[in-house]
Amino acid sequence: GQMVPTNVRNEPHTMITTSVRGHLASQDFGPAFGWSRCHPMALFDAPINTEYSQDMQPLERMLRDLSRRASALILWLDCDREGEAISDEVRKVCIKGNPRLQSQNRIFRAKFSTVLPGEIQRALRSLGRINEHFVQAVLARSEHDLRVGAAFTRFQTLRLQKKFDGFDSGVISYGPCQFPTLGFVVERWARIETFVPEDFWTIEMSIRLNGDGSVDNPDQNGNSNNNQQSRPIKLTWKRGRLYD
Repeated sequence: GQMVPTNVRNEPHTMITTSVRGHLASQDFGPAFGWSRCHPMALFDAPINTEYSQDMQPLERMLRDLSRRASALILWLDCDREGEAISDEVRKVCIKGNPRLQSQNRIFRAKFSTVLPGEIQRALRSLGRINEHFVQAVLARSEHDLRVGAAFTRFQTLRLQKKFDGFDSGVISYGPCQFPTLGFVVERWARIETFVPEDFWTIEMSIRLNGDGSVDNPDQNGNSNNNQQSRPIKLTWKRGRLYD
């Protein structure tokens, strides 16, 4: 990151700026709860493991290494619930690298809506804390999505594999977000498929004005009397289309 001399809360600091790529951690069930090792209903009570995928491990190591040299942590993630949850993930990783950040209460949350200089300076002057309620809301939603999605995906896949040919190697996924999205797509597809075109009428009219503002009257063949200086003006009809 870039080293930027600054002044936060009337104390001289050197600010180290870095970034992450969305959520650092992911949640999943352990090996004991694989497809063939438990009934789908068991997933509603199964313990959930938090892991860092292979592509996120370099970011985790970087945050731990940088936090060892830091006397304070300012979280500049997006100011919404998802950003609050990612802030919590970054906080946990940095505390592993430097527990003093937590024990000395030196973890702050910046609130901002733009990256303009004035907004950034205002955020630095009004640092707050992570909204723990938002974090818990995101964690609850994530756990619900995982448990419901995994359980119903396994249930309907195993069920349909026994009833229909051709499903032996496929997975029929289910997700709390998938069904509403699929509903929008199907609704739009159905409207297109059942659309019955109707004849309609509209008025199209235009005039040509000469350079002096007078109307250019074309001859009987529709040719302008002053092609070089006249300009066309298209008129619109407020009603748009008129159906029978």
